[in-house]
Amino acid sequence: MDILFSVFLMGLLGGVHCLGMCGGVVALLNAGLDEDIRLNKAKTSYFHFYYNFGRVLSYVIIGALFGLVGDLLSKSLEFDFFDSVLRMLSGLLMVMVGLYIANWSSSIQILERIGSKLWVKIQPITQKLLPIKSSKSALIVGLFWGLMPCGLVYGALGFAILSSSAFNGGMVMLAFGIGTLPSLLLMAGFSTQLGYLSKKPLIRKVSGVLIILLGVIAIWTPLMVTHIHTSNHTMHQ
Repeated sequence: MDILFSVFLMGLLGGVHCLGMCGGVVALLNAGLDEDIRLNKAKTSYFHFYYNFGRVLSYVIIGALFGLVGDLLSKSLEFDFFDSVLRMLSGLLMVMVGLYIANWSSSIQILERIGSKLWVKIQPITQKLLPIKSSKSALIVGLFWGLMPCGLVYGALGFAILSSSAFNGGMVMLAFGIGTLPSLLLMAGFSTQLGYLSKKPLIRKVSGVLIILLGVIAIWTPLMVTHIHTSNHTMHQ
């Protein structure tokens, strides 16, 4: 399955995780707006556009860096082996994300706890920018928001490093970021209702299972390619 489509689906289906994890962030960002802005739906939506533009831009920048790292690694290691291993690891991360969303396992939180050490140092900077009075401030806060520890983001970054170029890594994270937009933009206006939906067991399980299936496909594909190559090599001996 195409990587861009896979990470887009992961962002889209992982919306229930975004609703649960980022609900507090959205509420805080709403509270950080001047009262005259909060009372105006159009103005509120305008600022949330900049929040999310900054967040997705942050993903793209990080994705480009990870893609660059992947490019350097692929040139220094045996490419086929590196590609297969990284595909399987990325698929495993996706499975872990799916299990977490479905409330079957919290193993992905190990990575989130590692990322939270950086977030503790970044968060006070964002608070100094509140209350938000300009689109520039909203964009900057959004950039920092993109650094918030999140298993979904880490799963997508696995595919960014797999892309083996800065441009492709950025595109992978752009596709993921676009996938997360519907949930977070809707939450800006309907946070209470959507937050309730994100806790419904059936919705979480269906979303989790679909993400797990994407992960299994990502793991299975390189295994099948390796099996075919091994079989062909054996036949020619």
